[in-house]
Amino acid sequence: MSSNVVAKVLAIAIALGLSGCAVVEAQRKAEEAKKQEFVHRVDIAHIWVTTGVPPAGKPFTVLGDLKYTEPFTPEAIDESQIKEKLKKIAYEKWPDTIDGIIKENQEVSADGSTVTVTGQAIQYESSVDREALHHLGS
Repeated sequence: MSSNVVAKVLAIAIALGLSGCAVVEAQRKAEEAKKQEFVHRVDIAHIWVTTGVPPAGKPFTVLGDLKYTEPFTPEAIDESQIKEKLKKIAYEKWPDTIDGIIKENQEVSADGSTVTVTGQAIQYESSVDREALHHLGS
């Protein structure tokens, strides 16, 4: 074989090897993104919302108060919409610690134009459930 042919074959082999590495790297990144999306969904689903307080005997810490106000619409007073919005706000503030939202409350303004929703974000002293849920997708 001439050195010219060997160089061409070698160049093709290197190009194929590099493109193969790129494909593997892209697959690895896609898999990691999929895992992170799963963890995010689990974290949001893990947060529970109640108008009351946590069960007795389960120690917790109050992370902080939550509050938002928006124009009055049928969606603004829809309980599922309220829960999802509170979960999103709480998760943005305390992504690694939020377990629940207690004392959820809604108030419509005197003129009926706005709805204000409040609650308290909490973390249980033992958040073993969250860690266990993270390993479900592994």
